Amino acid sequence: MCKVSPPSRVVGGMLGVERIGRYEVLGHLASGGMGQVYLAKHTGLGGFERRVVVKTLDVADDEDQFVTMFLDEARLVGALHHQYIAPVYEVGQDGDGRYYIVMDYIPGETAEAMFRRASEGELPAIPLGFALSVVYAVASALDYAHKLCASDGMPLQIVHRDVSLSNVMIGYQGGVKLIDFGIAKSANRATKTVAGTLKGKFGYLSPEQVLRGSVDHRTDIFALGIILYELTTMKRAFVGSSELITLEQIVKGEYTPPTEHDPSYPQALAAIVARALDVDPAKRFQSAREMAHELEALARASGIALGDSAIVGSMAELAQLLATKSSQRFARSSRRVRTGPELVAKIEAKIEADVAAREDLTPIVAMRGMTLVSPVVEIPEHVDDDLTVPVSSPNELVLTPTDLVRLGSDERPTSGTSKLPVHLGYKPGVLWILLALLAILVGMVAAIIVR
Repeated sequence: MCKVSPPSRVVGGMLGVERIGRYEVLGHLASGGMGQVYLAKHTGLGGFERRVVVKTLDVADDEDQFVTMFLDEARLVGALHHQYIAPVYEVGQDGDGRYYIVMDYIPGETAEAMFRRASEGELPAIPLGFALSVVYAVASALDYAHKLCASDGMPLQIVHRDVSLSNVMIGYQGGVKLIDFGIAKSANRATKTVAGTLKGKFGYLSPEQVLRGSVDHRTDIFALGIILYELTTMKRAFVGSSELITLEQIVKGEYTPPTEHDPSYPQALAAIVARALDVDPAKRFQSAREMAHELEALARASGIALGDSAIVGSMAELAQLLATKSSQRFARSSRRVRTGPELVAKIEAKIEADVAAREDLTPIVAMRGMTLVSPVVEIPEHVDDDLTVPVSSPNELVLTPTDLVRLGSDERPTSGTSKLPVHLGYKPGVLWILLALLAILVGMVAAIIVR
């Protein structure tokens, strides 16, 4: 019997894009630092149809560096052919001059989404078999990429550099795919990392990345150790009160041992985590394959079968949860606040004046304890966002020599006093602004009614 996956959470018609090359756009999936990601389809003779992911580059024509980076990614991923790496079907440029990459579409969710739902109690804790199967698959993918050679036999020396829960896709019907080699390092890349910048995500960087040391495949093993830790403890490995504190924890290898979260945590698994997270690359697993073998041996000794069978059950629960949420509707209260058109116009004018008078756009939220229901505005369903903080180009984090010395020393900076210049360029989302305005509107209506 076939299982029905929950509908894809896409926004149709976003940015007015209907076609990209020969692909019909079905909806918008995500926005990145340099472009957009769409769900699209390609049709052919005899009713042939294939759904794909189309990643576009949206930069000015004179920004050749970003075009080179984009094509670097396409060329790199195009050379990778592995069951646990999402394949690339095509690279092109459409009639509007827009560069695009066409990749395999995987109906499913990221490991980050699974972790978040489980850690927040919406789903049961992630089973050990699920966690081991996911990490084993990613380790196999990384080992393949690390050892890949060019056609002339020379090693490509690929390092993903952005291994994280959000870059691991898990299918509803099983199957794991490592995605997003956008900032991967390899011997034949045309673009090189600017000295003094970090590439990756806070909480998944290796010590050598933070300290601008030599980066090789063991950086990915460190990040994979973080994934293993998080999926098996349901806790973040490295998370401080500030970005600098998080980076200091990584450099010093300061994390809570898994057995302190759960006394029944397998000692053999804790040893694998500890070795993968050693601050000294020479003391880590020297290959992803070596780590995969250790995980396989642990699973065998524990009577756990690795593979899709250990994944589909949990993914079915996640699919059911998402399907239920998409069908939920907010109940309307019998004591709804009713207003006339003139009063609504007056309140809206007051809101606009208040917003215009503010120097910043920090969202205003309703006071705790207010239980009001708007009869007019539909509250949008919560959209899952990646909780990790990207620090990759073009919004890079720059470390000064003073910061590097501080991170490498025993001096512990206090939160809020660091001079670390972080240039992330985040702005309040439109959704939050709309929700803030809604909260103000409802609050003012309540105050008027009470009077």
